[in-house]
Amino acid sequence: MKTFRFFATLLVIVLCAGFTSCSDDDDENPLVGTWVSIENRNSVEYKDVMTINSDGTGSSAIYANGQLDKDGVENFRYTYDENSKVFTWIWEEDSDGESDVYSMHVQELTGSKLVLVDDMDEEGEGEVITYTKQ
Repeated sequence: MKTFRFFATLLVIVLCAGFTSCSDDDDENPLVGTWVSIENRNSVEYKDVMTINSDGTGSSAIYANGQLDKDGVENFRYTYDENSKVFTWIWEEDSDGESDVYSMHVQELTGSKLVLVDDMDEEGEGEVITYTKQ
């Protein structure tokens, strides 16, 4: 009887430890990561590489035919409102003490695809930028 009680107690302890360690890991922010958008205009390939970090910061760089744009890598802070689906970039203050702020609507966000829409007009049209996660 003591052996049965010992094994039953051991089984309960193992099951409790197993259930507590199996917490939900789906809290990851799907925005976090490196996103790439490629567009061809006038025989030039433009590649926009945007990295979004979990701490509310990020960076972006634009390449034209593989060469980094003259502006180089730009660092930014960001906010994302899940209810309104608005992503906002906040660039650091310039010499006048002003921050540049720009927002776009998130049309689609999955683990591998980010679609941003800008300047929707009355006809429902606007600039659409599609990124794929790298």
